[in-house]
Amino acid sequence: MASRRNRRALEAAVDAARDPKARAQACYALAVFHDNNSREAEAIPLYRQALALDLPERRRAEALAWLASSLMKTGAAPEAAERALEARQLTRDKALLQFLDGLGRRIARRLARD
Repeated sequence: MASRRNRRALEAAVDAARDPKARAQACYALAVFHDNNSREAEAIPLYRQALALDLPERRRAEALAWLASSLMKTGAAPEAAERALEARQLTRDKALLQFLDGLGRRIARRLARD
């Protein structure tokens, strides 16, 4: 029940956002919500929309990393590798870099199998 309420609130925030920065943040928040609930296919277009708007650089690196993860999980390993590299170039955050290291290994294994 709370999950549905959260989803509705996040969707309403996307709809209500009037400036690019607010819309980018709202799209990012909704993408993360979907991603955290194993709906990567729903998260991907929202990450893309957030990245196309005025997302702050720190959030941009996170959005690229989470997008890369979602892409890898949905079978788009080559693009996942590209987005992970973009994220790595934008961040110095140790936790995010550690996440990207692990993701990079998973992407490499997927690419080797495909």
